[in-house]
Amino acid sequence: MILNKRHSAFLLSEIITSLVILTLTLSAISLLLTTFRQNKNRLFYNDSNWNIAMLRLEKMTADSKLITADSQSVTFETGSNSKFPYKRYRLQIYRNMLRVTGIDGGHMPILIHQQHLKLVPTNQSVKIETTDLLSRKWEYYLDFQ
Repeated sequence: MILNKRHSAFLLSEIITSLVILTLTLSAISLLLTTFRQNKNRLFYNDSNWNIAMLRLEKMTADSKLITADSQSVTFETGSNSKFPYKRYRLQIYRNMLRVTGIDGGHMPILIHQQHLKLVPTNQSVKIETTDLLSRKWEYYLDFQ
């Protein structure tokens, strides 16, 4: 009986080559996913968040009277044309957000997830300085009565 020594099978070098190609492909996919996750905020960040926050704050402080102000909080009283006339609110920095709280309690976040926040009071105005997670610097001025 004569045995055929040529069997149809993969050679060891073919298997190693296919494993190397598979490893390189998976590494490239992993690198792309990691890069996408890191840059996701930059790709899908919307500047309107800042604009909406400042419009809400401006509407709330329009015709308001400044009571006290320091580098961490600003207390003001709404004017007669406000939705809630003559009510006192406190604009304050809390952790990495700027929020408005009522004197009695409760809070409304205005800006969240900020790297740096600073309130600079001057006479009857307050300058809000902030740096967002993308290291962009923003400034806004609130004028009071």
